[in-house]
Amino acid sequence: MAWLPKKQSSDDRGSVSRDRLQSAITEAVKKADPDCAGFVGVVVQRQTPKARLDANWAIKGVKFGKADRAKCSQALATIVERMQREFSLAEHVAGSAEKPDELESDVLMLNEPYPWVHPDEER
Repeated sequence: MAWLPKKQSSDDRGSVSRDRLQSAITEAVKKADPDCAGFVGVVVQRQTPKARLDANWAIKGVKFGKADRAKCSQALATIVERMQREFSLAEHVAGSAEKPDELESDVLMLNEPYPWVHPDEER
């Protein structure tokens, strides 16, 4: 009998803390359009996924500040859709309160500007 390799999970999302996820989304929106520079941030809420591959988080609130709401909303929708495929909300990040010096290992890094496509452009 031949041994077959174990089927790998198709959910390869990285685990990230709520604060880092909110910060990454905020920075991506601000960089998406010059009119979004005044964007203040988002509030991320944990949710129970309805299907196995659904995200375990959603946007609960948006703080637009003085940014253009329409442009920021379009950018936010695209960014959140992609980030929900890439990241899951961590249950608890080790060292988040007890050992702040260990937080560097859990940093969410976006090496390049987050790939955002304007809704009017072709993909």
